[in-house]
Amino acid sequence: MRELLQLLEGVAGIPFIHHHVDSPEGLFDLLGQWSQRRYARYSLGYFAFHGQPGHLQVGRSLVSLEELGHAMEGALTGKVAYFGSCSVLQVPAEELDAFCSITGSPCVVGFTRDVDWVASAALDLLLLQAIAVRKDPDEARRWIEEEFGGLGVHLGLRVY
Repeated sequence: MRELLQLLEGVAGIPFIHHHVDSPEGLFDLLGQWSQRRYARYSLGYFAFHGQPGHLQVGRSLVSLEELGHAMEGALTGKVAYFGSCSVLQVPAEELDAFCSITGSPCVVGFTRDVDWVASAALDLLLLQAIAVRKDPDEARRWIEEEFGGLGVHLGLRVY
């Protein structure tokens, strides 16, 4: 994933911070730092893990959206959480409402299906740039639909 982010930084000037995390504790420690003033300009969190409905696989453990929400309580005001992970957003709207309410995030983005890595990486590049430039995830989603046809539909993209 670092190489994809480096591409976005080099081509589009989108700064990033990359961390490799292999335990829930490591993830929660990093998430606790995101609300600090020094990270204020980073308004998009990209979570690239394996996933299943409502969960990220962090190392050998599953972490639920509810657990993530509580770890980031109030920390995502004005920030978007992007789950570049299979099926994580294949959950009822109430679960996403709760996540956004707890974290303060105005929007959550991710996939509702198991996705091919290369196809999802291509969409991630397009969508990450579009969100960073447009600042409006719904506008970015509409642009993806208009310019790239059914790719988002095929991969089960959900912008909530």
